[in-house]
Amino acid sequence: MKTYKLSRKTGHRKSLTRNLVTSLVLYETIRTTEAKAKSIVPVAERLITHARTGSLAARRSAKALLFDMNAVRKLFEDFPERYGDRTSGFVRLTKLPTRPGDQAAMAKVELLLTPLDAVIEQSTKTKLAVRKKDEAPSSEEDTK
Repeated sequence: MKTYKLSRKTGHRKSLTRNLVTSLVLYETIRTTEAKAKSIVPVAERLITHARTGSLAARRSAKALLFDMNAVRKLFEDFPERYGDRTSGFVRLTKLPTRPGDQAAMAKVELLLTPLDAVIEQSTKTKLAVRKKDEAPSSEEDTK
């Protein structure tokens, strides 16, 4: 795994990562610099994957990483139901415009809210709607 040093010493970097991951679990979306966002995505992915097992060891390792017990509770009670059969891809990173003050590259990190089955079902409905629209005769042909 690639380590982003973020121009910080080890203790500060670990604390920053723990704070950002805790905020991501609690609020489900955070806005931060692109480098910080890229550094927390693998940590969050691994944490959610580990939490899906629901074991005591997984709960203890999550408790060691996250600062807030409400985040641990949410991670183990809500996320396994939400993600179901999804094996990876729990986190989305989206680039945003630069920050006005210092022109730092910004990014939004968010947890995917919909289960994989719902995403597949929605894309299927969209494809069917597009096909029906293409097959329907246009109104201009009927008037001639």
